[in-house]
Amino acid sequence: MRLPILVANSIRTRKLILPGQKVLIALSGGPDSVALFTCLLELSKKRDLAFSLAAAHLHHGLRGKDADRDDTFCRKLCERRGVPLMRAFVDTPELSAHIRRSKEETARIARHSFLTTAAAYASCDCVAVAHHADDRIETVLYRLCRGTGLAGLQGIGWSGPLALNGEPDVSNWIQWREPTSDAILFKRAELPAAAAPEVVRPLLACTRPEILAYLRSKRQQYCTDETNFDVDIPRNAIRNLVLPVLAGKVHPGARAALWRLAEEAEVHAEKRAWRREWLTAIAQLGKQDFFSLPVPKLGSPPEIAELSDALEVLKTMWNMKGLALTHRHAQALRRLFNPESGAKKIDLPGGLVAERRGKTVCIRRNFRARDLF
Repeated sequence: MRLPILVANSIRTRKLILPGQKVLIALSGGPDSVALFTCLLELSKKRDLAFSLAAAHLHHGLRGKDADRDDTFCRKLCERRGVPLMRAFVDTPELSAHIRRSKEETARIARHSFLTTAAAYASCDCVAVAHHADDRIETVLYRLCRGTGLAGLQGIGWSGPLALNGEPDVSNWIQWREPTSDAILFKRAELPAAAAPEVVRPLLACTRPEILAYLRSKRQQYCTDETNFDVDIPRNAIRNLVLPVLAGKVHPGARAALWRLAEEAEVHAEKRAWRREWLTAIAQLGKQDFFSLPVPKLGSPPEIAELSDALEVLKTMWNMKGLALTHRHAQALRRLFNPESGAKKIDLPGGLVAERRGKTVCIRRNFRARDLF
């Protein structure tokens, strides 16, 4: 089946989940989250992945009996598969009035708070959510219509922080069902204050048809949220009206083209972030005897020209103007920035040493080299 292959490839190449980690799955009961749950459970047994799972379901206090049905479905699914589940309830309409936000935004804020606490309680390393390729495409179109720059064209990224800056604290509004509120509060008191866990999106390269085909192949049931078909909601209008017209009347490859655009925008944003960190490192050169640069998370290593410029800056800042650093040295340095590279070290002229250390490359000089120039 295609879906597990796509998901496993994304996990491995982008290092979304590392072997031995514990993953919290945000489980709503809908087809996307159920496919994520089923697929990750299947992949967790592979020797080179070998991660463990927990799940979390939040009842938003919306949609009446349908929401109760989703809650029961998630509980029974996890019981059947032997996956621990944390459940909670939030009165979204009341909370929405209290914090003066829309119900949709309030539900998102409450979900972030719930998943952050659930991940901490279960000692999870990351939170997996079920955003997929179609979600990313819809987000790109939505932002284009509202007006966005290059950064906004990324749509939904492969990973990122769970909670966003400026969100109000709504943790006291979360009513825990499993485990109990007392257990959560007791555990929370033991935990050090920490940033929200990283959120990962293993399904981001998978389309909705592929997700539904996977569920059919597994004969796996799921719940349907009828509000997803309400075209008065802008995102639903894009999904159900705009995208079918683009694919049917403009170009059949419209979805794939929009997804590639989002990927290219994300790589561009990553490179810009790398250059900003490069400038910060340069600003510190007068105070220290090393130059440390991050390894890009996405795309290819820095360009040869960029690294040649970095070496020229080193020569000037460290008063080593007579040092011969060539294009060949920049090429050797570039290989250290390969995301797949492990710990390596290369010698450069003038006693300089470049070393790969985890997610950074450090260029340093020894005291003897300093005396030579």
